[in-house]
Amino acid sequence: MNIGILTFYKVANFGANIQGVSTYYYLKNAGHNPIFLNYLSHRTEDELKKGYNDSIQIKAHLDFVNNVCISQTENLYDSKDVERMINEYHLDAIIIGSDAVVQHHPLLSRIHKGRRRPFYIAHPVPERMFPNPFWGVGFANMIPAAMMSVSSQNSRYSQFSKSLKSKMRETLANMKYISVRDTWTRDMMLAIGTTQNIEVTPDPVFSFNYNAGALVPSEEDLRIRFNLPKQYVLVSLHSQSLSVSILDELNQKLKNHGKECVVFPMPNGVKFQHNFDYQVNVPLSPIDWYALIKYSSGYVGSNMHPIIVSLHNAVPCFSIDHWGTKDFFNRTVRDGSSKVEHIMGVFGLKENVRPINAGVCEVSAEQIVTALQNFPKEKVRAVAAERYEQYKKMMEDIIDCFQKK
Repeated sequence: MNIGILTFYKVANFGANIQGVSTYYYLKNAGHNPIFLNYLSHRTEDELKKGYNDSIQIKAHLDFVNNVCISQTENLYDSKDVERMINEYHLDAIIIGSDAVVQHHPLLSRIHKGRRRPFYIAHPVPERMFPNPFWGVGFANMIPAAMMSVSSQNSRYSQFSKSLKSKMRETLANMKYISVRDTWTRDMMLAIGTTQNIEVTPDPVFSFNYNAGALVPSEEDLRIRFNLPKQYVLVSLHSQSLSVSILDELNQKLKNHGKECVVFPMPNGVKFQHNFDYQVNVPLSPIDWYALIKYSSGYVGSNMHPIIVSLHNAVPCFSIDHWGTKDFFNRTVRDGSSKVEHIMGVFGLKENVRPINAGVCEVSAEQIVTALQNFPKEKVRAVAAERYEQYKKMMEDIIDCFQKK
């Protein structure tokens, strides 16, 4: 079958690149013809164009995707463009997801306390607001479509109006299959009133070694290119959520266990102070990013997909968690919306998650090191194997529903 993929894949985000590539290669290996439907807003397009010229890291993200995923459409800006590609590429079906493609952020959830002004209102790009093609608007009644492990990225669904939920429910009714990546999104779907059976299913990164493992460089090659110590623990933070003194203590305690801390960049580089001896710099290819985590002795840091890569490869990990809904004062609300807390809970590792509040994570170096040293590798391998089996069943169910039409 010719199967279109609608997701965040061609963006400056390591995890988004890797999850999209995983889906692409699953379909390719199964004998299908996958085509990325490159939906984005004009605002995002302008930012990526500028970034490609100005940022060596954004260029690394886009070049990686372009090199490993040959079948992509031109840029698409709305549902009419998607409909045009359905006809042009003779698509038989469309998979929406994975990633945070079913977002909607009501006005009240976008009002926050300002630094210079009393408050400000955030203005998400159209891809993160209903209606848009990620919700199947405009085409899901024309062609078999499935939502695969989708996420709502902390959307405050309790603030959705009745009329909005009615419109969402109407478009979701056209889906042949819906699964979600976390319980927050499942509860959002239930609040909308969708009648489908909504399962919580794994992120495609949980199958990356099986779907696209041939792309991953060898450990020997990686160690030579990055001049890595024998045992290293990656540390990756958006900001100074761990103080320099805590990082110094963390470094020394890990040295006592024969490990070295290595600074690991975010897409925008390294934005925290440290005294470590080793640092990975940008530009960094997403496939090297994946391999650096896979071959590491541990990961300490923010973002979700590094945690998923760690769990997929039974690498000890500890989350400095910045996810979850935020109140007016930008404080994290521990309401179950953190996607990292959800996935760590699946593995019985909620104690390996600490939230960031007011820019600071209240955790000691001793707590982090103890969690890494006591990490239950065999248990994690077993749960990761279960996740892979769940992933395979999900993909088989999706293909079956397409073939039934």
